[in-house]
Amino acid sequence: MKSRYHLSILGIFVILFFCLYFSSVDFRRLVFRSTEIDSIGHIISFFCLTWVLHSILKLPLFNTMLTVAFYGVLTELGQYYLGFRSAQVSDFISDLIGIALFGIIRWSILMYRNRSGNKSA
Repeated sequence: MKSRYHLSILGIFVILFFCLYFSSVDFRRLVFRSTEIDSIGHIISFFCLTWVLHSILKLPLFNTMLTVAFYGVLTELGQYYLGFRSAQVSDFISDLIGIALFGIIRWSILMYRNRSGNKSA
């Protein structure tokens, strides 16, 4: 059952990627007009990091999200003190968006399962 869940999320990502890639140029321009590719990378990487940690460590969802958000703060603070990197608030906000996106999707799945389980009983 868990492998189906992982495969379905991976399938959603692949479908969204191809829809975005093969969509009209106007839609791509609208999505990427004010968004830098670095921000999209932060969103995707922190979504995946939260997913992997939640799946492996089996911590509650809120604790996982809080831990990964703290990690995001630490990475930006570390970049602030490095001479060859720059810390940006927009990167941290992108990290939070990726974490929240996973939390919303995971919470929605749990609510759907609870609701469908109550109907069958």
